[in-house]
Amino acid sequence: MKMNKYIQSMMAFAAIVSFASCSSEDNNTTIENESATKVMTFTATQEGDEQSTRAAISSTESKVINWQEGDQISIFDGKKNNPFTLKNGKGTPNATFTGEALESGSYTAVYPYQSTASLSGTNVTNVTLPATQTATANSFDKKAALMMAKSDNTTLDFKNAVGYVKVTPKFACSKIVLQAANPTEYLAGKCTLLYDTNSNIPSITFTPEQSTSITLSGNITANTVYYIAVPAVTLSAGWSISFTDYTGDVYTRTGSKSITFKRNTIINLGEFSRTDNNLKLTLTQNGKVSADKQVDMGVFNIGGTNYRLIFAKSNLTKDGLAASESDYGDYFAWGATEPWYTSYSGENFQGWKPEHSSGYASGTAPAFSPEYTSEKDFEMSDDPARKILGCDWQIPTKAIWYAFVNNSSSKSWDSDRKGYTFTNNSQTLFLPAAGYVRAKYFNERGSGARYWSGTAYSIYNAYRLSFSSKKLKVGDIDRPYGCSVRPVRLVAVD
Repeated sequence: MKMNKYIQSMMAFAAIVSFASCSSEDNNTTIENESATKVMTFTATQEGDEQSTRAAISSTESKVINWQEGDQISIFDGKKNNPFTLKNGKGTPNATFTGEALESGSYTAVYPYQSTASLSGTNVTNVTLPATQTATANSFDKKAALMMAKSDNTTLDFKNAVGYVKVTPKFACSKIVLQAANPTEYLAGKCTLLYDTNSNIPSITFTPEQSTSITLSGNITANTVYYIAVPAVTLSAGWSISFTDYTGDVYTRTGSKSITFKRNTIINLGEFSRTDNNLKLTLTQNGKVSADKQVDMGVFNIGGTNYRLIFAKSNLTKDGLAASESDYGDYFAWGATEPWYTSYSGENFQGWKPEHSSGYASGTAPAFSPEYTSEKDFEMSDDPARKILGCDWQIPTKAIWYAFVNNSSSKSWDSDRKGYTFTNNSQTLFLPAAGYVRAKYFNERGSGARYWSGTAYSIYNAYRLSFSSKKLKVGDIDRPYGCSVRPVRLVAVD
């Protein structure tokens, strides 16, 4: 009897456990269903009235401002960033998008879809306004046309987060570059889309060290309108816009006054012709250096005057420039117009020629003398870059190196190519880690470099730019050292 009662108790317990287990599974199933994504459809409209950007563009090019096949938007349901793809409405300002998301009491949407974006409160972080945009005739790069919407249902009313700059080149170009003069006023890069719940208007804020320029690239034809997507920002220190034609020549217009770009508004900078007085040729064949061997690194303030810095793309040699930007070039004593060593091959450096081994010399390098005292810059008649390349090339002075190093929008050690990369004006300048020479010793090849300036530090030393993977600075070094030279030329900006 006791055994039967025990068995009955165990069966009853097993039944309870079984019921509890089934109940738990049922509850889990319910929870999973409640949290599962569902196929959903959103109706999306674009901002458009008489004053809006897209309406202004649509008056002559309506096809470019409508939803296009393949368009995707991000739908944030509070948990995830979900891609939704255009279903119906191609070629119109009203469309439907389908995808999977959680049912939610509110939704945030961003166009175009960016997989890295994430929701933070009412804002969307890790969004990118491209620094390089694709030139589209009579239109803009849709990947740069940032829009945002919020809704408590499946109807989305998108508002523009950007404005547009309109330009009409009268000659064919390979690229157009819009540049801010102030290195802390950003035009593109990683940003956050902020949403004002009172006005339902989005805005853009950038994280530090983003791009101060936007490059429009592609097949840019003459007498055609192009639009550059820009954030709502005031360029307080001025701006410039440059056009590169298919010969490599660069023409630049510079505005010294501030300019304000507004959300949902077009600013028409007008037509640009190579014969206009306000468009100046800033990059062309110069001395021994062809246009494609030069790089326009943008506008820098040097000694109270704004100059556009045009760097040679490679290091100086006794005959001109090294073949590529990664080549080391020749090693010069300060002021020498020819390399002062007997031979160099790989790691085998044979040392200075006998006539130069004592340090100072006359005749061969007139600038290499005690006449150049503290803080004195080369006379152009003594500048090695000027003598070898001609025209207006020179060794960067101390002031040029300081301005360039301190105000480039970004700079970093390139561990793959072994050198330092500077970025500004949507352009890059690469300085290889060419090392330097002291007597018979060749130092730091592949790990560092010394680049001469054209400014004396004392009667024995001169300023130079030096770098390694861990440091970048302007300092001084003995004049007899063998260092690299990277030529530059200055174009005054009105």
